[in-house]
Amino acid sequence: MKCAAAILLLLALVSTASAIAPVTNATGGWRAGRATFYGGSQQYLQNFPDRGPAPEYGFGTPLYGSCGYLSQDGTEGVDFSNVPFPVDMLSAVANINDDYPGSCGRCYEIQCSTGVVVGNYSTATATPTAIPYNTSTGFIEPGLDYDTVADDYNRYWNGNPLMSKDELFTQCWNGTQALGLLKEPDNSIYIHVTDNCPCLQYDNDSTTITGDNPPCCGNVNHFDLSYYGFEKLAHPNYGLMNLQFRPVDCYTKVPLDYLPGYINETIYGDNIETGWAWYPYPAAPATNAVNNKQLQVQGAGVGGSNATCVDVNSEGGLSLVSRLANTAGYQPFIANNATTLSFYVKQTSAADIGTGSGVPAGLSVSIGNSETAYYCTGLPLTSLTAGVVSNGLTQLTVAISQFDCNLPLVDELSFQNTNAGALQFCLDDIALTGGSPADPHMYSSV
Repeated sequence: MKCAAAILLLLALVSTASAIAPVTNATGGWRAGRATFYGGSQQYLQNFPDRGPAPEYGFGTPLYGSCGYLSQDGTEGVDFSNVPFPVDMLSAVANINDDYPGSCGRCYEIQCSTGVVVGNYSTATATPTAIPYNTSTGFIEPGLDYDTVADDYNRYWNGNPLMSKDELFTQCWNGTQALGLLKEPDNSIYIHVTDNCPCLQYDNDSTTITGDNPPCCGNVNHFDLSYYGFEKLAHPNYGLMNLQFRPVDCYTKVPLDYLPGYINETIYGDNIETGWAWYPYPAAPATNAVNNKQLQVQGAGVGGSNATCVDVNSEGGLSLVSRLANTAGYQPFIANNATTLSFYVKQTSAADIGTGSGVPAGLSVSIGNSETAYYCTGLPLTSLTAGVVSNGLTQLTVAISQFDCNLPLVDELSFQNTNAGALQFCLDDIALTGGSPADPHMYSSV
């Protein structure tokens, strides 16, 4: 498997710090954490001209998340309509969080907790002690009259009574102030992980550390929420909040166990599934771009469902990665004793991506781990066992043993164009099969 350096840049960085996530409600699986936000509306961000240039004003954007869930046709600009999840659900998780491995696509329920925002926990005593967050190193903008800054619902903040102490007391919206925007009965929101918040920042693809991101370091489980999710819970003027969180099933919203975090054995169904990132990659990022990458093409999949379709040049391809899931307790290629990889594929065209039929010649499949540069045997799709055909897609299966891999190390599946020219193809119903179904570990206090 030959994956481009572009994939490596997207993959998460790891911190050796261990997060502390106290269980705050043993009957519901809630744990303590903290959140910041990024992105925002122009109405709000234009209040901060000194933080950076428009349109982001130094607040960044959740549009280009490290999980890769951004469709682009190569000819037009992108906005949040190019991402398959609502903008208020987009979020990043800190790579120090205990359940960070395989976190792309995972869902959480989030509650705001009124109080002094935690910076870190002291571990000098048997019981961890909260250390307040110091606002002099954070969000507060000198000279700005925060009392005059409204959010997108024309609400003003409740103030910070601890400003003189360089501490932050975040007041969550109460029932009336919440304007019916929160989920009952827990006054919560649901988020979908589309990005990561690295503790350390590096210079491009080098190993040179250029800075750090304090809220995403330390030993507090941390989330960087979309501005639009954060403002549902508290006024964005606060910049940070304490929270309670618990993982939930993305479809049913049933609470799940915290550790290990859930990774679905279905990698792509009607959309990218829990635990998996989506990385179309070029052969050479500077000169050979992906021509068209579509996470979801409606009607192109099995039985008229969605399919994922890409148009890539020679040696480009599509990788599906469960980031850092070679960690013990995750390891998706052995976790459920799967014996077979199954998927549907068809060749399509640049002119009408999503339509077509037939197994593409020159397309290979392999597994491995780009994070550790561990690559296994690639197999031409034309050499695999063909099954049923639906909507032009042919089902192919391959025994996982054929890849000749050390499976505990593997957290990635890759399809690569070995032709001399461009290749367009669609995939659907990609799954690890033949073992026991993945257990989402529904939460139980027992």
